[in-house]
Amino acid sequence: MTQTSRPIAAAPPAPDRHPWIPAWLERVPGIGRLAVTLLNDPRVRYLLAGGITAVISYAYFSGLFLLVGHHVHYLVTLTVANFLTTVTAYPIYQHGVYQARQGGFAQFLRFYATCLWALVFGLVTMPLLVEVAGAPVLLAQGIVIVVFPLINYPLQRRWAFGGGRR
Repeated sequence: MTQTSRPIAAAPPAPDRHPWIPAWLERVPGIGRLAVTLLNDPRVRYLLAGGITAVISYAYFSGLFLLVGHHVHYLVTLTVANFLTTVTAYPIYQHGVYQARQGGFAQFLRFYATCLWALVFGLVTMPLLVEVAGAPVLLAQGIVIVVFPLINYPLQRRWAFGGGRR
């Protein structure tokens, strides 16, 4: 009687990695696989991109405010900073979060429209924090920036980038 051995099961393939996740990360003992799994989730990438975008936005706003704040109203500064942030953040969200195909100018306009909702929120909330509550402008902007990603996520995922992946 010969004993037949069961074939050795092949190791499961490595999960598809987002193109921006380095291959070596999987080989890091302990947390490598977990990091790859988390970074493959577009919601996690969105939170990371939101944090990066918040820092960029705050840098634009505070830099402009400190440079021209004594000549220009802070809401004008907010509007300019929003535009600069949108232009800077678009490729981060397009490629880093949603892996969206090249959508051309129309896709950028949809992305910008989602950022306009955040701008409108800021134009309403900033005066309430500054004029009514008496918060310093830079603190008020910091508070408002934290809420921007929460407003934009569903709009960007469903409309601006259509949830599509490459």
